[in-house]
Amino acid sequence: MSDNTKISTTFSGLTTVIKKGEVAIQQVMIKIPPKPLFVLFAYGGKSGAREMKLAAEYKKKRLQKKYPAAEIRIIHKFKWPSHFKAEWTKLYIELTRPETANKYSLWQIHYFGHGGPESLYLEEEGGIEGANSKIYFEGDITKRLPWHPDKGIFVLHSCRGAAYEDTFSNNMISKKICLAKTISEKQNTRCLGQIFYASFCYDYTQTGQQEIAFYSPISLKTTAEEDAKKFIYRGDVASTKYFIERTNIDRVLWGYAKMNGLTKQYMENNEDMFMKRLNKPYPIAEYIRVLKRNNQIMPCRIFNKGVLEHNGKVALGFINKEDLEYI
Repeated sequence: MSDNTKISTTFSGLTTVIKKGEVAIQQVMIKIPPKPLFVLFAYGGKSGAREMKLAAEYKKKRLQKKYPAAEIRIIHKFKWPSHFKAEWTKLYIELTRPETANKYSLWQIHYFGHGGPESLYLEEEGGIEGANSKIYFEGDITKRLPWHPDKGIFVLHSCRGAAYEDTFSNNMISKKICLAKTISEKQNTRCLGQIFYASFCYDYTQTGQQEIAFYSPISLKTTAEEDAKKFIYRGDVASTKYFIERTNIDRVLWGYAKMNGLTKQYMENNEDMFMKRLNKPYPIAEYIRVLKRNNQIMPCRIFNKGVLEHNGKVALGFINKEDLEYI
């Protein structure tokens, strides 16, 4: 069923009306539009599950501010590909079954977890070494959901979901083939992906509050847009590590132009690999050099049904509105 035709219809019973001066009774039909639905998947495996869930919870708070009439869910108890497939299938059944199909309109799905340029990375199936641990969004594992035709978008907070450069293949790069493009084609909607390794960034305005170690209530003093602007620049390594690992401070998961530790090593390895295979400079490295001075947010890319719709501008001090919208 096309999403823009979804209308839940209920009969409320009888009411009275005046017809030709007489009181008449007639049946009333009430049409209720479907409720906007936002689903946040937060990886629940061994590496980073706590931090992923906290990032999802903070995203939920901000969505609640912007869309108070929406239903916003967090799904976090999955760690194997079969777990993810089961959760996706449950969602598909709910949104397509005649009894419930008209209740919701799917606006956004956000994924907080690990990933790469071609797939999501989960734990090895069944905890068995060498078993499959990836989701490619091919075949029957992820059925096409009935997305809202205008509002629908799948947002990948995972690493490098739109970094087609990291395939190191001339053919794939020329066709811009990456996970975000694949999802947008298979799901027939928009999909946003990161072009670099995703990192956690904490809300520096909370660092003087004692309660952050336990719970941070939603603030009604700021808008969702104002909240997002607090995450344009990432803090230094030491403070970020402390607040992300030791407290429940509000945080986001997004791409940032940071060059330290494993991220620096990975980027340098990618740069070398790109030069060896394609014999030209690695574009992502150039973006990092422009933005790293301030640990600035990295621009995302958005594909719409397989076509690159948004390729963010890279400039020091310039922030693309799409990043602030979906971070």
